[in-house]
Amino acid sequence: MRWTLDQLRTLVAVADEGTMSGAAAMLGYTTGAVSQQMAALGRAVGRTLFLRDGSRLVLSDDGRVLLAQARLVLEAESRAAAVVRGPSPAAAVRLGVFGSAAVVGLPAARALLLDDATVALQAVEVDVEAMPDAVLRDEIDLALGLDYSDAPLPPRRGLDVARLHRERFLLVLPPGATPDPASDEEVRAYADATDWILPPPTSTFGRAVRTACARAGIAPRERHLVTDTAVSIALAESGLGITLVTPLMLAMRAATAPTVPLPGPSTRDVVALTRTSALERPGVVRVRSALVEGFARENFSAEV
Repeated sequence: MRWTLDQLRTLVAVADEGTMSGAAAMLGYTTGAVSQQMAALGRAVGRTLFLRDGSRLVLSDDGRVLLAQARLVLEAESRAAAVVRGPSPAAAVRLGVFGSAAVVGLPAARALLLDDATVALQAVEVDVEAMPDAVLRDEIDLALGLDYSDAPLPPRRGLDVARLHRERFLLVLPPGATPDPASDEEVRAYADATDWILPPPTSTFGRAVRTACARAGIAPRERHLVTDTAVSIALAESGLGITLVTPLMLAMRAATAPTVPLPGPSTRDVVALTRTSALERPGVVRVRSALVEGFARENFSAEV
């Protein structure tokens, strides 16, 4: 029997995603390439690995046996790669970071690791929505991610999620706005009568924002669609409408316009995303512990 690590990695992805197209999106391949790899693996094994269940693929009994062994092989390969990755005695740990969480989390963790000669921390900027896949593909060892109460992260096999920080949402109002922050009714009335600057509804943040507003009893009058938080705040400061932020976002770009809490229970969690197999590496565990401690030391006005 001859197979490759890429074929085993693709087998795991197809089993986890349930479709060739889902595995292709996760791995960055074409659907045709995934199909070819699975056909080649099936020929190498000499057994049927998948069965059709409607539009999805399910593992055959032989496929289940091979999948369990494939996971062990890939985890062993990942550990071996980590050992030989570099000659430095310090373990290189790649931390995926993004925007607002990086501004707080990275300096705090780095300060706690200054006297630890066993860890060489490397920050890698990654789109926050791509963080789980980047961790699972071993492009990074762990990552700062986001988990919204109104758009939660789906559970993923092999991915450990640890909460670092929870915060409530704030509304950045146009200059001169005067609703009483202590009165949810006044805030709702003002928010319903004012234009809004929102992220696109296709993003996780955009979906979370709209659901949070609905739970707060607010129907935003969408006037401007903006992805960048700093631009959204600047537009609100210029009087073009309301935008929604969190205290961590304001740590990266403070607002000069008035802010009030968003009514309702909606929250955003900053989380550490780690491959479960990577938790066997002391350097990765040390960095995650530093992130937990670093965020615990911070003080934010709208923290839950």
